[in-house]
Amino acid sequence: LPGWLWLLLLWGVLIAVSLYVRPLFPIDETRYAAVAWEMWLRNDFLVPYLNGEVYSHKPPLLFWLMQLSWRLFGVNDWSLRLISPLFSLATLFLSGAVARTLWPERKRIEALTPLLLLGLSFWLVYSTLTMFDMMLAFFALLGVYSLLNLAESRLSLKYWILLGIAIGGGALSKGPVIFLHILPVALLGPWWLKTAGFRWKHWYLALVSAVLIGAAIALCWAIPAGIAGGEGYRKAIFLGQTSGRLVESFAHRLPWWWYLEILPLLLLPWLLWKPLWVGLRKLTHQDSGIRFCLVWAIPVFIAFSLISGKRIHYLLPLIPALALILARSVDELTEPERWQRGHIIVLAVFGLLGVVFMLLPWIKGVYPRQSELSLISPMWGGLLVISAVVLAVIRAKELQDSVLYICVASVIALTTVSGGIFSVKADRYDTKIAARTIAALMDQNRAVAFYGSKYHGQYQFAGRIKQPITVIPGFAELYAWAKQHQTGYIIVTYSDAEALSPSLISYHYLFRGQNVGLLSCRVLLANSASVPF
Repeated sequence: LPGWLWLLLLWGVLIAVSLYVRPLFPIDETRYAAVAWEMWLRNDFLVPYLNGEVYSHKPPLLFWLMQLSWRLFGVNDWSLRLISPLFSLATLFLSGAVARTLWPERKRIEALTPLLLLGLSFWLVYSTLTMFDMMLAFFALLGVYSLLNLAESRLSLKYWILLGIAIGGGALSKGPVIFLHILPVALLGPWWLKTAGFRWKHWYLALVSAVLIGAAIALCWAIPAGIAGGEGYRKAIFLGQTSGRLVESFAHRLPWWWYLEILPLLLLPWLLWKPLWVGLRKLTHQDSGIRFCLVWAIPVFIAFSLISGKRIHYLLPLIPALALILARSVDELTEPERWQRGHIIVLAVFGLLGVVFMLLPWIKGVYPRQSELSLISPMWGGLLVISAVVLAVIRAKELQDSVLYICVASVIALTTVSGGIFSVKADRYDTKIAARTIAALMDQNRAVAFYGSKYHGQYQFAGRIKQPITVIPGFAELYAWAKQHQTGYIIVTYSDAEALSPSLISYHYLFRGQNVGLLSCRVLLANSASVPF
């Protein structure tokens, strides 16, 4: 099959299995679906809301695309989960176009880059998740592609407009962080583009124009949304979120070296592939394409390391740069003996992972706390072992074949591992049954409250709930609310299953490693001494 068809096939298998084996993940995916659902109910596409309150944490592009999917296919769970994977697929093909622009004389890199990117376990996982970072990765790569073509075309107007669209799309995807991914590459153009007689004055003037185009695109939403959302929302979308993360993070604070620690994990399984290390030793910064990738990745990596708020998916827009460097490295190999059996070690590791999964039914006696894993069928591990063995015995005729075999194994590994785990644990992450129970109570005009410091909207979309759930953060407020709503119910979360007697709970289900129950207000008031709150 041609390379582009392999990409489509592997991507399709990955996404189809993900849609089939797991529900929307709480709390991130369910929260974003809840915001889109409330926009849908309000028919308000300017100001996002979550549980009746303005939601200023993210821009609206993902929510708009969810609305579009519902307009096309009706309100459902699956179409909104295709948005991020489609951006991942577009990024795969765009990475090949960037490789072609960077190294036009090295045709093999264009074919290798998308496969290397898709084969990264980190990229595979986040290709299946409904989050903002994959959209940001696409627009960052689109901006990079525009800069490259600007240099090639001697400042063509259409690529400046495309750069402005990339900046605007990135800003509507995840805010001003798009500038961090594009501006260092543009500002350091004289270092990576050593072309005599290049009009650098025009380059920087046009860069300002592209920034203004992108800002205008974002402000077309932000200004009317700020007016409609009020002063608090206006401050949050124009200043609060960005300054909060840059100065002293209000969430996810980690030390500066944390990204350095996890960087090897992001490059698996290719770090185990010997041909990569052989090619890396031959690289030099004299290659303009390598200089470009370094200018693209290193300043952003340093900036993210210095910012106190850190999450692993913040690095997702940098992964295409790493894939390009990997592709350029292995393209140095010309001797067939370097790659014909080079994939065997990686496939052996995947096979060992399959063996571990086959042995899970015997884990119960060794690790009693993980006894649930013993319910996973050995079939999942067996499928991975068989796949690894079949791919390992095939000799790679071309370098692309070796890359393809590992990429196929990566997809099979993720689908079998997730399929096995969610075959026994999907209910722990599915909020549908609980959400529909809550919705049924609200349809009976019974008040429902959530007892806890923060409610993330995990039941709103799953239950198609049409009104906010009251959030009760403290003990005193809990009993006061129960007295005022004696026919109502309270959603409670507790770790110890024995903390609440089953006779006190009207409905109970396991959520991750905790217990969630519905507690009747009348039962709470009548048994205040027995309730451990």
